[in-house]
This record gives sequence, structure tokens and C-alpha cells, in this order.
Amino acid sequence: MGVNIENTHNISRHFPAENTEEQLFSWLIDRGMSGVAVRDLFTEFCEKLVEAGVRLKRGNIALSAIHPQVSAFMYTWRRGEGLVLNTNVLHTDMPGEGWFASPFFFMLTNNINFLHRKLRGDHELDFPVLVEFRDEGMTDWFCQIFDFGWDFDNLQNNAGLITSWASDRPEGFTEEEYTILGRSIPLFALAAKSLASFRTARSVLETYIGKETSRKVLSGQVRRGSVDSINAVLIFADLKGFTRLSDTMPQDELVEMLDMYLDQMASPVEQAGGEILKFIGDGMLATFELNGDDPAQICERALSTTETMHAGVAALNLSRVEEEKPTMALDIAVHIGDVMYGNVGSETRLDFTVIGPAVNEVNRMEALCDDLKTNLIVSGEFVKAATSCAHRLKPCGFHQLRGVREPIELFSL
Repeated sequence: MGVNIENTHNISRHFPAENTEEQLFSWLIDRGMSGVAVRDLFTEFCEKLVEAGVRLKRGNIALSAIHPQVSAFMYTWRRGEGLVLNTNVLHTDMPGEGWFASPFFFMLTNNINFLHRKLRGDHELDFPVLVEFRDEGMTDWFCQIFDFGWDFDNLQNNAGLITSWASDRPEGFTEEEYTILGRSIPLFALAAKSLASFRTARSVLETYIGKETSRKVLSGQVRRGSVDSINAVLIFADLKGFTRLSDTMPQDELVEMLDMYLDQMASPVEQAGGEILKFIGDGMLATFELNGDDPAQICERALSTTETMHAGVAALNLSRVEEEKPTMALDIAVHIGDVMYGNVGSETRLDFTVIGPAVNEVNRMEALCDDLKTNLIVSGEFVKAATSCAHRLKPCGFHQLRGVREPIELFSL
């Protein structure tokens, strides 16, 4: 049996192959450096193994994830069907009996990284899933686990990559097939780790600093003092009553409550195309960049976003009142101005944020919500740009902001 990887010599830039088997290895190296999704790498790898003459019936991988919602990505491939399972395992998913009776759980809890079972014959199998595979016509199965060294605390995630492979050849995998699989699967795992590491970094950055900011950081904008000047709508939102509640509520209930309110504040911004720059305790700073599009439309979208935020908090408060739980109100300030957007900090610890007078002003504006008996304050500069929705705003006069030299005209709905 020979390995036949079509046109591999034309694409193998990193590992020149000297024989047909090495062409498969070379292909894996090239794909691992290409930026392809792990899902696609896995699918193509299974197909390449079949092309190479391996009687592979089923392949499965579970790839650990560092993600706020997902703990692992799971894919299953079957010969003649392609990818038949493409699912995310969530942190909130509770393991069922099938997991605890699986060979994977057995291997992880006993620190075993390789397990092989012959499925043909009438002998008793020690895992129910293997009985299912035999009933489906599979004759040979093995699992190999690769620890990526990511030091996960969660038992289900500490492996990095779990792989399993099954044949339906009557005699099982041949010795030559075992040789190809034994040499190529570790290379596949290394390629998968390479691809997953970058996607993990991007996921973590997007989670903590936002999609647009993470794109800038990953593109190399990490030098201290590297800033751009942008014109943007600024939204500063702050929850009222959090400090008082933090002194009276249990910590776990307090954090759960804060997360629920921040969801109502953040989701409308993201759905409207804004960028959440940071959460500041019980507050949030977000921007809508005026990047050449119609400023009036962007301002209208930003103003509508604040209304959606207030509506979400109101609905949340209603449900919490019915459950006899404490509630919080939301104050929002909206401003517009030129700000500096980029890296600020020490030599070893940077923050990618916005700075400038407009940022200070929008923060000071929000502090006047109680004095003006409103939960939304808008600056005169915003009203000048928001020509399509200015008619919905009423003047509240000129007010002196703390630390700002000249009084600023303010508006509310």
C-alpha cells in the first residue's frame, strides 16, 4: 500500500518529502502553518488517510478550548459521509452517564494516553460505546490523547486533544496502516495545536478587549505609545445602587446579578456594531466610530442602542421584582469627539483604550443624571451631529462639568 497525496510536491514548502509517505507528513506541516480551521484540517486529514489506503471508517476529535462559553470543540468524520458531527461542548453542559462510562473518561482519570481495542468477535468489551461501534460494523478502534501543556484545571479539558480512530476492515487495521497512523497522527495533533493556539489567543483577546481592538493587537499594534486619533460617539453607562448592594449581598449573588445587568448593557452595543472598550466596575465605556459613514445614521444607531439598553434593564428589573430580588437603575451619557485610541501603560503592562478630553467629559456628564432627574444625558456636540434624531431631544441648559473649563450644553430625551 502506497501513500498518494496528489500534487504534494508543488505545495510542500517547509518539509521536502523524499518518499510518498513523507508527502503526507509534509502536507500536514503545510496545512498546520496555513491558518486553516481545525475542523477543516481534521476533515481533510481523514480523507487523505483514505486516499493513502487506510481503511478508516470513523475518526473523532475533541479539542480543548479557552473560551467564555465553550469548553471543547468536537468533530466526527465517517467515510462516505464526511463530517457528521460538529458541536461545541459548553461549560454549562453537565456530563451524562455516557461520559463517565466512556473510554475517554477512563483514560483521563487514569492518566492513560493510548488505548486500543479489537472490536471483532464475541468477546466482552469494557465500554458501551465500543459495543455500539461493533454493532455498526467496525472491527478495530484506538484512542490517542495529546496533552498541549495548557494546564487546565478542569479534568475534561486537561488533555488538549483527544483523538479516536476506527476501521471496518474485517481483520482490523493492518500493520502498514498502524505505521502510517502512528507516525501521522502526532503530526496532526501538532498542526491542530498550532492552529488552535492562535484561535485561542484571538478568542481570549476578543473576550477581554473586544473584536476590533483584538484585531489591532494581533496585527502587531502592541508598541507603547502607538495611538490613532479617531472621531467617535462615546457611551458611558453606569448602574445605580451597586455599591450599596455590594455591602449587603453574598458575593456569588452579587456577581451573578452584575453579569445579568451587564448583559443588558453590552449586547445592544455589540448588535448595533459598537465596540465595548471596557467594563469599569458597574459601568461600561463603549464607542461607535465615525469612520466615513453618515454621522447622522451612526448617531441615530447609538441613541437607539441606549434605548434598547434601558428597555433591557427595565425588563430585567421587572422580573427581579417579581422574584423579590434587588434591582438597579441605569444612567447613560452620550457624547461625541476626537479621542486617542491605542496603547497606554508601562513598559510591560499596556492597556488598549481611548483617552482624551471627550472621555473625561462623558464620564462627568453621567454624574449629572440625578441632578437633572433623567437616566439619559446627551451632549450638545452629539446633537449637532445627530441631525436625523435631534428632534427627539430636549435641552437641559448649560452645565459646568467637574474639571472642564467651559460649561457644556446638555440634552435628554
